[in-house]
Amino acid sequence: MSRRSLLLAFGILFLLACGAGTVLLLLLHHVPHDYLLAEVPPGPDRDQKSKEFSQKFCNLYSAIGGEGEWEAHFTDEQINSYFDGNFVQSGLDGRLLPEGVSQPRVVFEREKICLAFRYGSGFWSTVISIDLRVWLPQGEPNAVALQLVGFRAGALPIAAQSLLERVSEVGRQNGIDISWYRHEGYPVALLRFQADQPRTTLQLQSLQLDQGEIHIRGRASDPLPIRAELLGGFKVALKPVSE
Repeated sequence: MSRRSLLLAFGILFLLACGAGTVLLLLLHHVPHDYLLAEVPPGPDRDQKSKEFSQKFCNLYSAIGGEGEWEAHFTDEQINSYFDGNFVQSGLDGRLLPEGVSQPRVVFEREKICLAFRYGSGFWSTVISIDLRVWLPQGEPNAVALQLVGFRAGALPIAAQSLLERVSEVGRQNGIDISWYRHEGYPVALLRFQADQPRTTLQLQSLQLDQGEIHIRGRASDPLPIRAELLGGFKVALKPVSE
């Protein structure tokens, strides 16, 4: 092979490598349309919806710690308003979110929750998207099934193993028994609450997802253990990331 042909071959390989790298960067920097639409512009409307979520969450916390039936209804607009409003203003984002994670958002669809957040900063940041089908499995009291149907960085699909390991770790830290199986080719996490207790003090009765909203309903039978469990969960959640 002549020197000219060799240089031409190296040039072609270099251009192909640059082209592939450019495509990967474009895929990683792609911002999903749903993530953009989920952003609530700052203003009085966002402030109001953020307050609505805070009030509803406090009411739910009090109801779960009481006796009898409880229920709650949230819209993704209320939750996203809180994420961009009081969540940041109070400093909870820095205390609760893992390092490198910011601007979380959620979109509710029928039988599916779309979670997304920005990971990293500046040029090296990307939007991580997680699509989950959610339902209460029959014959499994106090359990929630989460089916992972999508996991992407920008527009680039990524392996889900690290996410599955993280979910299992968080579950163990909070006393949630998690088992995995596959359904329709996708991994499913079966979360069992209070599985280590002789009798449950909290029972999930209904979880309904619709376009833009979620509705949950349950029943509490013994308030004191529930309050202790909730407070313990908050202590775990509020630990600094470095601990």
